[in-house]
Amino acid sequence: MHTLFDFITNVNGIQYILALLFIFGFIVFGELMKPKPFEGLAKAVAEDIRFIRAQEKAALIQLAKNAAMAPVYAVIYFASLPVLFVQGMTTVVGKGLVDVSAGGWNPVRAYFTGRKKAKKAKKDGHDSK
Repeated sequence: MHTLFDFITNVNGIQYILALLFIFGFIVFGELMKPKPFEGLAKAVAEDIRFIRAQEKAALIQLAKNAAMAPVYAVIYFASLPVLFVQGMTTVVGKGLVDVSAGGWNPVRAYFTGRKKAKKAKKDGHDSK
């Protein structure tokens, strides 16, 4: 861990693992507080298994195809992240450059273009025209 990126990645990884552990711990603790721990959870798992077995083979094959495509979707997602990052950054940087180069009102421009006098005249209630 010699760079800031390594440090942040490590911290974020630990935070993610801790979040999952706390969620898992909350579920286990909640089940332990019930009069019959894990009975409802066992029933839900048994019902899920019964539901999967009751499905037709075609639905099971489609489920397997969807599960097999999950890594492909993950690779596409991770491959698109740099492109989306560059797009987002160019939008922000481009807007910043436009703001800096075009600029709104500022005292120096107002002085040289005469807008300062126009603003002062408007403030006093006179129209400069």
